[in-house]
Amino acid sequence: MKKIITSLMVLTALAMPLFASGTSESKAKDDSAVTINFPTFLIGVNSSADWMAERAKTFNTTYAGKYKVEIEEIPGDQNYIDKMKVLYSSNSLPDVMYTGGYNLLDMMENKFVDLTPYVNADPDWKATMSKEGINVNSRNGKLLGIPFTKQEIGYFYNKDLFKKAGITSPATTWDEFFTQCDKLKAAGITPVSMDTADSGWVTSLMLCAMIANNDAGTKFMNTSLPTDYNTPEFITAASNIQKLFMNYTTLDAVGGKYENAASNFFMGQTAIIANGPWMISNFYDDTMVEPGFAEKVGTAKFPGDTMYNSGKIGFSICAKTDEKIEASLAFVKFLTSEESQRLMLEVTSETPDNPNATSKNVKELVNETIKNAASAKHSINDFQSLWYANVVDEISVQYPLLAKGKISAEEFASILSAKAKENL
Repeated sequence: MKKIITSLMVLTALAMPLFASGTSESKAKDDSAVTINFPTFLIGVNSSADWMAERAKTFNTTYAGKYKVEIEEIPGDQNYIDKMKVLYSSNSLPDVMYTGGYNLLDMMENKFVDLTPYVNADPDWKATMSKEGINVNSRNGKLLGIPFTKQEIGYFYNKDLFKKAGITSPATTWDEFFTQCDKLKAAGITPVSMDTADSGWVTSLMLCAMIANNDAGTKFMNTSLPTDYNTPEFITAASNIQKLFMNYTTLDAVGGKYENAASNFFMGQTAIIANGPWMISNFYDDTMVEPGFAEKVGTAKFPGDTMYNSGKIGFSICAKTDEKIEASLAFVKFLTSEESQRLMLEVTSETPDNPNATSKNVKELVNETIKNAASAKHSINDFQSLWYANVVDEISVQYPLLAKGKISAEEFASILSAKAKENL
């Protein structure tokens, strides 16, 4: 388990005696509480696991005898997504769920409680939410999720490996980026971590940043549910991704998951990985990296002065009865409170949606990422939040074919377009 920062340890320590009592009186309180269910993949080695465990315990202590949340642990993002789809099909979604960036919000829109009247009835709560956060969690005039973090993503690079290759600073254009890849390769260094499984997260971050290299591409990457990928910007980006697969990444990239891509960067096997600030806590975890690894890491905007900088989909409610909705609202409000967002920032380095949820216990790499996002010329949203779910799924099918030259960039674009149009 990752180390929990001091403030979280204090909160956990305060909560422990209350959970250890196990008296018949506390059991009676539990029996009288309105119980809600919440499945989550924020467990185990997930960077938010400690945060989630502490928040659930503290909620149950705070609302003992009134509300109780029961956590169902589902290891792995994809397992979680698959199970939610099954539950959706059988009309048995949980009381509270985290739709995240997996386009579940659009797929399951008709099952979520419209939170607009509840938020409007509590101006103080509404005032803590950013416009971007409300925007990305809204569909057809209904607020279907409550934001708690923002999406600020660039890429990380290994300063020692850059220096070994004679590179003094991150590239400002994609042509320069590929020149740097050639320098890294010439120095015996594999340039980029990539993956194809589970929507090819780090690969797709690079793909979408390449798409946003001009104003037309930026517009595309801020368009919800696009149906036509046959654009010059997309095809050029897909061609560049094919080039990266064929020349500048590891042998395990094709078929590999995010964990493979991250491990290669942690071990110094690659010089670059695209990801968000939540990864930063890993750079200080001696169970994952060698001591002092964080000092070797630099942050960068994508070439073309581009960063992911947007609201992020948060927690939704699917409860069906009034008392379950009331309990679910209390839990969601607790998870998205200023205190919860501050702890999330400290534990996982994720940027809070609420600008008041600041902390002095933040790594400098996090501050650098936030500054990069604030100054970027092109700000975009991520593909998992924007594209149809079946398109996101199809990426993992087609990436290996693209990587091996079995389909062209044009064919890749046409296949995704056809998948998107299946939803019309």
